[in-house]
Order: sequence, then structure tokens, then C-alpha cells
Amino acid sequence: MPLSRRPVPALVHLSVAFVLGSTVAVTLLADTDLVLLNDTLFHPVLLGVTAILLGGLGVRELVRPVGWARAVVVAVTVVGILCWLQIGFRWSVLVPTEMGFVDGPGRFSVRVQEQPRFFDSSVVLSVRSDEGLLSREWPLDCPGFEIEQDELHLIRWAGAGRVEVHLPDEAPIGVDLDPVSGRPVGVCR
Repeated sequence: MPLSRRPVPALVHLSVAFVLGSTVAVTLLADTDLVLLNDTLFHPVLLGVTAILLGGLGVRELVRPVGWARAVVVAVTVVGILCWLQIGFRWSVLVPTEMGFVDGPGRFSVRVQEQPRFFDSSVVLSVRSDEGLLSREWPLDCPGFEIEQDELHLIRWAGAGRVEVHLPDEAPIGVDLDPVSGRPVGVCR
């Protein structure tokens, strides 16, 4: 009985699975300030499920003539997809949601996100420098505070080198920035 392996489709499936899996690993593990990586390519559940599926299809093409091996590959692929979906569901509960932007001087803006936690949520801030594909974003690491969607006016630019949050009945907290790059140069105080 001639073997009916198809190495070219298997190689294509495995190559694409490797690229997608690498993209998931880089976006999850790399601490980068490039907006292109952080926002555009950050879809670990979708890319991860696709990588597992394509990897399973590639291996299935390599073991095509052996019935029990094909069944094992399909079972492992289904279990892998279900596990990754479960991890993705649990992870998605803790993903920050966009509240808005506060425009600043020139190409800078402050990105405001609501960071859910187990019992409550807080607001996290970051400064974004709009430079097209090379746009960068830096977290401001201000202590957690709570504001609503209609209270974004409480976040203000105090010149090109400082962002402040003016909460009612509290002293303003802020962080100094490098006016050229937008990168934070101090701690939030």
C-alpha cells in the first residue's frame, strides 16, 4: 500500500502555526512599548486557537496513512483548543477596557483604561505618542483610582512635560514626562 503523506500542505500548515504561535508568545511575553504589537497583534485567543488547529492539521497530514495516529492527533488538537479557549475566557475577564483618550500637546495623548480586578476596578493611564506604525505607549504607573466615563476632564496636561489627575477633595497626582519622547521620567506622585 503506497503512503499517501502530503508533506507540502503539512509544511504550510506547520509553518503558519509556528508564525501564529510565535506571535502569541511575543505579544504575551515581550514587554514592548510599540502600539502595533500591543494593540494590533494582541489577540492571543484567536491566534492561539488558529495555531493549534493548523498545527494539528499539519501533523495529521504527516500521519495520514496511520489511522490510530490520525485519531490521536485529532483528539489532542481538540483538547488543546478547548484548553486554550478556557484559558482565554478566564484571561479575558481581566483585560482592561478602553474608556477614552485625553488629547495632549502635539502628537501625545493619554489613554484611559478601566482595569477590572476580582472585586472592583480601577483606572490605569498611559501616554501614547502617535507616530504611525512606530507609535509608542508607556504606562504611567499611577496608583489605582476611580473615575467614570464622563469624568475624563479630571485628567489634564500640565504643559508638555506633565500629566495630572485632579480628583475632587484630593491633591492632584501626576507624573513628569520627557517632552520630546513622552516617556515617563519620574514616578506618579
